[in-house]
Amino acid sequence: MEKLATHGGEPVRKAPFPTAYLGVSFYGAEELKEVTDVINEKSPFRHYGIGHPCKVTAFEAEARAYFGRKFALAVSSGTGALFCAMAAIGVGPGDEVIIPSFSWFSNFFAITNFGAVPVFADVDETLNLDPEDFKVKITARTKAVIAVDFQGCPANLADIIRVASERGINVIDDFAQAIGGTWDGEKLGSIGDISVASFQQNKILSSGEGGLLLTDNEEYFARAVRYHDLGMIRDEFKDQLVDQQIADPANDFFGSQFRMCELQGAVLLAQLRKLDGIIEICRKNHRKLRAAFENNRHFKIRYVPGECGNTLFMLFSTKAEADQFGECLATEGIPLGATSACKNLLAVYPIKTKKAPHGSLPPFGAGCEGEHIVYDTETCCPQTNRIVERYVAIAIGPQFADGDIDDLIRAIEKVDYWLYNA
Repeated sequence: MEKLATHGGEPVRKAPFPTAYLGVSFYGAEELKEVTDVINEKSPFRHYGIGHPCKVTAFEAEARAYFGRKFALAVSSGTGALFCAMAAIGVGPGDEVIIPSFSWFSNFFAITNFGAVPVFADVDETLNLDPEDFKVKITARTKAVIAVDFQGCPANLADIIRVASERGINVIDDFAQAIGGTWDGEKLGSIGDISVASFQQNKILSSGEGGLLLTDNEEYFARAVRYHDLGMIRDEFKDQLVDQQIADPANDFFGSQFRMCELQGAVLLAQLRKLDGIIEICRKNHRKLRAAFENNRHFKIRYVPGECGNTLFMLFSTKAEADQFGECLATEGIPLGATSACKNLLAVYPIKTKKAPHGSLPPFGAGCEGEHIVYDTETCCPQTNRIVERYVAIAIGPQFADGDIDDLIRAIEKVDYWLYNA
């Protein structure tokens, strides 16, 4: 076996790998055609214009059909979808919402925006919410739980939903990083009280920014529609409701502005039609990598049936092993790290500096004495860092060819040999 690059040998890879971006790497004539329609209509606002705007409406219709949901609401960002989900289920001061410690700021801020308290639960070795710690963190104030399907991998939604249903807790599945994935044969996006997706640059489908809320609950849909559009329900959405009383202006409340524009909707209309092809390529590459290392004794590859296959995660016994393996891979020309920027939110500013008194979390108050939650890693979620730090991750873009996957295998085999056998 040739010497490691870190020991003076030749690196396995000198040329850069193809982009790890997913949806945007498939931009082409289809997206251009849909966007050109919008330009020709001179109507970028979804509800009216010089011409006849229709792209966002068409995208919502195709999303309903693809995910098998009764209602789909396209919004301006994944964060906006989370905010609308909170409004839909009526989260407010005094409520608690449980989220995984390893997640993104939007999951936290969507809760604090409504004056409610985020409660962190540990993750398991899938890097998703641990159903057992979720169960422990439930109190009489728990209104909802947000499951985050991290980097293409579904959370254990069966156990999370079972626990939540026993306690009357709403389940919001944030499948922003796993659109196209499945759980037990069911598409992510079709599971839970509400599902939310993101179409930011890093996501599997992308319009630069953009989001989607999916639900089968008519009342939740109506409340989400109101919140995303200044508290009102336009006729286009009223026509989807069976119970017209829900749309009565007497039920209006203060909302925000998270509408999706026609340019975003046009891109996503083309992107959604490419989703199955993107996922098929990623899964094929992931299968090849898993097969190469299924009997490895030094690390195990994270795999949950139904995951998207856009990242290879190798779990080691210790942080020291993971660090050393990762450093050697990097010198072999292998780019490390998932495309997601998720992190242990308990360990980052400003969250780690805060206390969360009930009904008095900033910006709704300066804090008070008495019962509160302290956001501290070891107190709240001691397992998160101990799991995360033992992983080495490699993003796998859908533009990776067989030769690129072969180079990944060669590099991993080379490092594995020299660290454990030489």
